Amino acid sequence: MSLEGFLRAAGSLARREVEPRYLSGARYGAGQAPAVCKPATSEEVARLLRLAAEHGVTLLAQGAHTGLVQAATPQGEVLLSTERLRGLFELDLLDRTLRVSSGFKLWEVNERLAEHGLQFAVDLSADPSIGGMLAHNTGGTRMCRYGDVRANTLGLEVVLPSGEPLRLGRGLAKDNSALALQHLFIGSSGAFGVITEACLRLQPLPRARSVALLAPASLKAVWPLYQRFTRAFGGLVSAFEGLSANALAAAISVRGGASPFASGLPPYALLIELSADFDGLDPRALLHAELEAALEQGELVDAALDRDEELWALRHAVSEGLREQGQVIGFDISLPRRVLWAFREQATAWLAQHFPAAKVCDFGHLGDGGQHFNLVWPKSEPALAPESLQRLREGIYALVAEHGGSFSAEHGLGPLLQDSYDRLTAPELRALSGRLQALLAPAQHGRPFRF
Repeated sequence: MSLEGFLRAAGSLARREVEPRYLSGARYGAGQAPAVCKPATSEEVARLLRLAAEHGVTLLAQGAHTGLVQAATPQGEVLLSTERLRGLFELDLLDRTLRVSSGFKLWEVNERLAEHGLQFAVDLSADPSIGGMLAHNTGGTRMCRYGDVRANTLGLEVVLPSGEPLRLGRGLAKDNSALALQHLFIGSSGAFGVITEACLRLQPLPRARSVALLAPASLKAVWPLYQRFTRAFGGLVSAFEGLSANALAAAISVRGGASPFASGLPPYALLIELSADFDGLDPRALLHAELEAALEQGELVDAALDRDEELWALRHAVSEGLREQGQVIGFDISLPRRVLWAFREQATAWLAQHFPAAKVCDFGHLGDGGQHFNLVWPKSEPALAPESLQRLREGIYALVAEHGGSFSAEHGLGPLLQDSYDRLTAPELRALSGRLQALLAPAQHGRPFRF
């Protein structure tokens, strides 16, 4: 390995000074890197990858570094930041597609699209880069209507670790002329190469929205309410979120103010949003009428209405509120709806037996089966030893697997989940994935995660 030779050959594209923002993860501590490379074009990415292969240097691709699985936090690798990949922003209003460089951030893309009445409809509380979203196949709060990143991507340009560029897909909605290999790179956490461009499917901005925060009569009423609203409104339901009392209390504490409910905090709350893409439809009136019927039939005990921005701000404040209370131990899981409450009950009981100080503060995307089964280890407690934290994670993930769920719903794969991947993924699937990685990235340039 010749780091010095690589840096000399990379010239102005590489810098030895690495700012802290490239090293500190969104939640799980900091890493280290001897240098950072900042290419501005796909050709420069290809050159850097070829040089890295020649000199035996491992590069780690990094977008906005907002992920939660340490996939972009360096552990001695040279960083390849995609933040300067911003040369392409090609909007096709007729086909409602956008060809865009991977360094653009989500807010920038949607700010530019808004003047045309369009959006890239993956809604997140963080502000990731487009490349990072693709690498982890993010979902977000409105996935039940619009789908995840994979469902909204029509093509990619990638550079393999060998430096070979590939254009995958033509940006067409219908195209069976070749294998859709772009899907190998979406959700691969950068293990197969660097995504430099994407062709995204766009959606119209809603003309009208209406949001309500609901207090269901009980947990048993949650799924009947979900079925009520989806049956009544179909695709108008753009979000259906769940928040436990602990999660909602944390959000209220960090934002200030009182409970949005007159009757105090319920054990579990629901946030529902209806949105319409055309004029002549009043989501507010539709939602109010259905809520009145649900209240009369005893499925609801309370509702907070007509404060859309305030209610969404409360939902997005949960994570910050939990961090104020102690160490957050996050579980980004997905489960069949029919077993969610059974899992929740068993996981809570297991924690009470083995880790009684852990406070369950679960919330998430009930409309698509996703759940952030987050725990808070209070500041008043001695810090968890690494081996205890590992045992805690293994215990919860074992229950997730027992109920037919996924241990990574939308945060992707990374070093934080390597042990869980090795334990819980079928050997046959791991073997096939490993062969693909060996074919596309034989030296594992670009990712410390091992398939």
